[in-house]
Amino acid sequence: MPANFAPRPFSATSQVHPSYLPALHKSGRIERRLATATVAAVGIGYGLAKYRAYQAEQWQHQQTQAFHNAEASPAMVAVAADPQKEAVENAYGDRTSLAELEAAVVAYERRRKD
Repeated sequence: MPANFAPRPFSATSQVHPSYLPALHKSGRIERRLATATVAAVGIGYGLAKYRAYQAEQWQHQQTQAFHNAEASPAMVAVAADPQKEAVENAYGDRTSLAELEAAVVAYERRRKD
């Protein structure tokens, strides 16, 4: 053997290069795509949730305003002046006492039999 010749190291634990290894090098692009899509989906979901909460808050605010405006509205007075509705309200009462509640039950049973 020549003096400047160095033998190659030999080991039983040498690296194996299977055929599927090159496919694993490309997985970074797929992971980045998946991460980008996941972040986008989470962002859109968060945005939609906030938008729905905002819409619900706006709807509740509008309903509250409509209720307060309707209390003083003359249209509500006209609806309450309906004789049939007024008769039902008088028959059933506001049920604040036991006597009113018993009278309401009697009126309900009488109306149900008719």
